[in-house]
Amino acid sequence: MKQYDVIVVGGGVIGSSLTYYLSRLGKKVLLVEKNDLCSGSAGATDGFITPHTKQPGYHLEMALKSCEIYETLAKDLETDIDLELVLHCGGIQACEDEMQWKLVSENAEQLSKSGLELYMLDIGEARRIEPALSKKLRGALYSPIASCVNPMRLTEGYVDAAVKRGAEVSFHTEVTDLIFDGDRIAGVHTPRGDFYAEYVADCCGSWGSRIAAMAHLNLPIVPRRGQIIVTEPMPRMLNTVMQTGIYPIIKFHPERIRDERVFRLGLAWGMEQTKDGTMLIGGTREFQGFDRGNTVEAIEAIVNECCKYVPAVRHMNFIRVFSGLRPKTPDGLPILGRVRRAPGLVMCCGHEGDGIALAPVTGKLVAEDIVYGKTSFPIGPCSAERFLN
Repeated sequence: MKQYDVIVVGGGVIGSSLTYYLSRLGKKVLLVEKNDLCSGSAGATDGFITPHTKQPGYHLEMALKSCEIYETLAKDLETDIDLELVLHCGGIQACEDEMQWKLVSENAEQLSKSGLELYMLDIGEARRIEPALSKKLRGALYSPIASCVNPMRLTEGYVDAAVKRGAEVSFHTEVTDLIFDGDRIAGVHTPRGDFYAEYVADCCGSWGSRIAAMAHLNLPIVPRRGQIIVTEPMPRMLNTVMQTGIYPIIKFHPERIRDERVFRLGLAWGMEQTKDGTMLIGGTREFQGFDRGNTVEAIEAIVNECCKYVPAVRHMNFIRVFSGLRPKTPDGLPILGRVRRAPGLVMCCGHEGDGIALAPVTGKLVAEDIVYGKTSFPIGPCSAERFLN
């Protein structure tokens, strides 16, 4: 019988992070993934580490804890994989008009209460940091601590570091059902055989509710499609990671959007320039089930909207488009930790568009919850029980 301390289901950035932190705490871990590493959201997203895009209060404080871990992560992993981590490149939220300026300013005031360093800049000041911005804009929010990373390299780095600490990995291994020992979950059934463990961790992102359903739990995790454009490599143009000022509204309060198309597409662009010079330009937040296709309507809308803020986009050559699914919960927080109603099950998913930013703190805290039964930063607000009462 193949016995482990923890079986981690899902080979994305969250599952790989948890596998690493469990291994670092001396646990025998098996990571199983039904496809390949990064085949879900981690392979179809940007690499924003932007605390200023989080909800004020607990969500932001959690993101700041994750930023602290990122400061030394490349060294701590002891991996030869280049994470392409750029610390403190800065983040811009550009405001097209007075309405956006007011919304962003109000949000910045709330975010600042958690100690986040933010500045509201007029367009002249903003263009000194990011010359690509249009002169016609009202201004921008600037966060100097925002950073970026290559999501696939990050995931690979976590797995590489975990394997060096004794973790095992099984790709193309789909969990078809859970194994029960009385009322307690004791392992997983797969086409490659049965695997047993004291805990099974659900790190399946947008598919997380399917694993939870095997434990007879109904958890409200739904996919939200994001479409992204990739340009050809270009000379360095961007100094920061950028988003539109409407980004936090689309993300957390879409009901405030009056434009039907913007609401339906969840249209809020973001841009970053990768290490090799390509631009990633997204995106959308669409409720289209598990459809990962791209649409002409969305790609045209992203380009047209982005050009208002960064006119140079109109002259870029696009080489491909792709989309990913973001696992959304009703309150915008992930579902983390052991589940009282399903002994042996650990939830670790539902991050929506925050998986990259929150991956380090998520893996660390959930590993602590499994090993010690307590965490160095509270995860109570992320408990599955908030949706099961």
